[in-house]
Amino acid sequence: MMKPKKKAVYLLWLLPLFFVLLLIGSATAYAAMMMSDEKANLFQIGNLQTKVKEIFTEPATIKPNESVIKKVTVENTGTVNQFVRVMLHPEIRLESGESTRLLPSKIGEEVLLDLNFTNWKFGEDGYYYYLNVLKPGESNAAENLFTEIKLKNDLGLEYHKAAFSLLIKVEAINCSQYAYRDAWWQGDTPSSGVLQAIDKQLAEKAE
Repeated sequence: MMKPKKKAVYLLWLLPLFFVLLLIGSATAYAAMMMSDEKANLFQIGNLQTKVKEIFTEPATIKPNESVIKKVTVENTGTVNQFVRVMLHPEIRLESGESTRLLPSKIGEEVLLDLNFTNWKFGEDGYYYYLNVLKPGESNAAENLFTEIKLKNDLGLEYHKAAFSLLIKVEAINCSQYAYRDAWWQGDTPSSGVLQAIDKQLAEKAE
C-alpha cells in the first residue's frame, strides 16, 4: 500500500475481490472555498489493482458557481481486465465549537459536476458504472467521470465558512462471466430500470 503525501486514507475490505479507494478533498464553502489536493492510495488484492487518477490544481479560494478543475478517472494498475463502479459522497459541514451541522450537499443540486454519462451510467443503487472493460495500463485509463466541480450559485448564508469534502469510493471486479452480479448485486440479475441496461452492457463484455 502506497502512502499518500499529505493525509491518511483508510481501507475498508468488502469482498475478496473488492477494495475501496477513498479520496477526500476539503474545502471551505460559500464566500471562500479552500481546497487541498491529495493523491489517492493504491490498494492491491492479488492481481486486481486499481487507483483513482486526478488532475487537480489547488485554488486559494473559490466562490459559488466558480468552477474548479478536477479531472477524475480510474486506472487499472493490475494485470487482469476489470469492471469498475464508483460512488461519490459529497459532504458540506458547518462546525461551531464542538458541534457539527451537516448541510444539504446533493450532487445535481448544491454540488454541481459535469458528469460523463456517455461512458458511465448512474444506477439506482447510487453507483456510477463504467460501461467498458478497464484494461491494464495507464494508456487504458477510463474516460473521466467528471472534470470540474462547483457549488450552486444561490446557496444560503448558512453555507458561509462551511467545509466541503468529496469521498470517492471505487470497487473493481474481474471480468469473468457474471462475477460482477455476484459481487455487486448478490447474484441477482436486474430486471428493470437503469441497472438492467447496465447489466446488459456488462454481460456482453464479460469474458
